[in-house]
Amino acid sequence: MAIKERKVIMAKEVGFCFGVKRAINLTRQALSEREDVFILGDLVHNKRVTDELEGKGLRKEEDYDENSSGTMVIRAHGLPKAKIQMAKTIGLEVVDATCPIVLRAQEAAQMLERDGYQVVIVGDENHAEIKGILGALEQPALVVDSIEELHTAKASYKLLRKVGVIFQTTHALELCNEIVNEMLMMCKEIRIINTICRPVQNRQDDAVELASRVQLMIVVGSATSANTMELAALCRHHNPNTVHVQNAEELQYETFRDVEVVGLASGLSTPEDLVEAVRVKVLTYEPEPATAAV
Repeated sequence: MAIKERKVIMAKEVGFCFGVKRAINLTRQALSEREDVFILGDLVHNKRVTDELEGKGLRKEEDYDENSSGTMVIRAHGLPKAKIQMAKTIGLEVVDATCPIVLRAQEAAQMLERDGYQVVIVGDENHAEIKGILGALEQPALVVDSIEELHTAKASYKLLRKVGVIFQTTHALELCNEIVNEMLMMCKEIRIINTICRPVQNRQDDAVELASRVQLMIVVGSATSANTMELAALCRHHNPNTVHVQNAEELQYETFRDVEVVGLASGLSTPEDLVEAVRVKVLTYEPEPATAAV
């Protein structure tokens, strides 16, 4: 039987974004220049990347104390400012690999707080980036990630009348708009600073457009990557036949066997060669024919 010809349409941008490239390069430089380098958590959300850096000597620690020494790399998602200041106080060298766009989100939150607004962050309260933003503020902020959470905050008097809103930099604009529109009915004064990362938004818009015109949409990226999961969810909304895989090995032949046109996109911390491996598998892979029993 003739092999069905398949076509793979790539998203306009795949692989690492600027912030991820910068974080990786700073960490590689630190490892080449220093003997004792550690990090709290993962530099970025991709196991291939973190495994490579740990193979070069990067230690992943849960925390540090007054007896710690060496160089601490700050992950791309940032750390609370008190954590960074304490590291410097006890004599640790600090390499700040925080994404510049994440730093701008922290600065936007600080500005809103100084101007007398209750800071409301639309995002996942358990995400490392949000913890860094919260740690940059003097007062507690409100974090909501759904209209339901917003209503709960309103009912429990946690949502005030004068609020300043920022967004997790990797969040989908569609979700942020829904929550802000609902907030307009609840608050007297709202000031909004759009902190969504432009490369994230561009990738989301491009992937959604691509998903709407292919038979199958594949999103490549770590299962722990918030921006990859958001991207897959957005694509799935516009094309239910969307799959999220971490690498080519996870992509099952049954998924694309009868598909002729496939769209392919990736998260911001996905190495480009992992995306290419998925593309090649879709274009060339055919299972070995079953051997007839003798």
